[in-house]
Amino acid sequence: MPERLDAGRRARLRAAAEGVLRRNWREGRYRDGTPYAFTCPSTPRYRHQWYWDSCFHAIVWRRFDPARARAELRTLLHAGRLDGFIPHTVFWDRPARWRRAPFYGTHTVFGDQATATTQTPLLALAWEQVADASPDDPGFRTEALDSLRLHYEWLARERDPDGDGLITIILPDESGLDDSPKYDQVFRWMRHDLPGHFWLIERNRRLGYDARRIAERHEDHVEDVLVNVCYALSLRALGRLLGEDDEGEHARRAARTEQALLDRCWDERRGLFFDVAGNRERPVAVSTWSALAPLALDGLPEDVRRRLVEEHLLDHRRYLAACGIPSVSQDEPAFNPGFDRWRCWRGPSWVNTAWLLVPPLARLGYEEEAERIVLSLVLASERYGLREYYHPRSGRGLAARHFGMSTLLADLADGMVCSTP
Repeated sequence: MPERLDAGRRARLRAAAEGVLRRNWREGRYRDGTPYAFTCPSTPRYRHQWYWDSCFHAIVWRRFDPARARAELRTLLHAGRLDGFIPHTVFWDRPARWRRAPFYGTHTVFGDQATATTQTPLLALAWEQVADASPDDPGFRTEALDSLRLHYEWLARERDPDGDGLITIILPDESGLDDSPKYDQVFRWMRHDLPGHFWLIERNRRLGYDARRIAERHEDHVEDVLVNVCYALSLRALGRLLGEDDEGEHARRAARTEQALLDRCWDERRGLFFDVAGNRERPVAVSTWSALAPLALDGLPEDVRRRLVEEHLLDHRRYLAACGIPSVSQDEPAFNPGFDRWRCWRGPSWVNTAWLLVPPLARLGYEEEAERIVLSLVLASERYGLREYYHPRSGRGLAARHFGMSTLLADLADGMVCSTP
């Protein structure tokens, strides 16, 4: 009898996910007395609070302990500035030590509480999902609306230098896809896994991490597809939190970003969305899972989204794999699905990829294929635990163990409308 994503399997997955989140939970006070509560991704390598990791952690926490989900997001918001900036990484309980500090985009090499860079802006989307799961704290939905609005205004003001509706990133790790091969031709000798990356950080530090100043002087900055998909999703979530209708300010801003993705990033010939780099907006024609991310935008034309599915996601030469969804198309020369300490987005399957792409796949009517992807990751997690990522062909668990972001698998499985035996 074929294996299925049945109730018993989901219950075991939920227990494993909750165990990882509780293992990685951290509470305390910063040296200035500010309280914090967050989930570190995994020790010993990932000890700090990361922007999109915390959003993902909170989304899963809401299924087990909504109070911790709320605390996680409040902590992330409290790490931000009054102008709406929210940092990529926050060093609450452990400073970045000398071996790791040069990798972070901070104002000074040592001693900063947080980075001066941001990350994929998922906060409003996570806030809405946690608020929906918090009937015991109805005030949570509205308590931070001014701060959330400021955050997305900061992104529009500071990270859209050309005013086209697409926000830009100035370091590869601002997308969360640090070493993706799509950045190789953009950052070249300064890419994430080469020594020149230290100079990229230092150069941006001297320019105050100001995207406008950087764009005036340099070409190595990116209007990233994944970042802008999450930006549009979050703008719509913020509009709903504010009680706006479908024609409200934030829905209009989201629609503008979605249209800009179609106008500037869609490659009609290849049927993919590509990042555009520099002031000349050169397409970065490398097929990574980011090129499929607009599948999550239900407002895009259905024929475009079906091309992403049928020509790429369900093509065994490209993204159809034994386990999960590869982070790079299998027909790309850069595809490298094994473990590499410095290169983790060049082929392996990550759970957050499936979390973003599988629900819209099912909504388009590909329920069987959606369930197969989720089940493949569940089987891998049963064998190897909730690992940082998995080999897309063998399902072998790789890199960090007890990885917080991979608990999204429980959220994904719980949200699937699947048949049971």
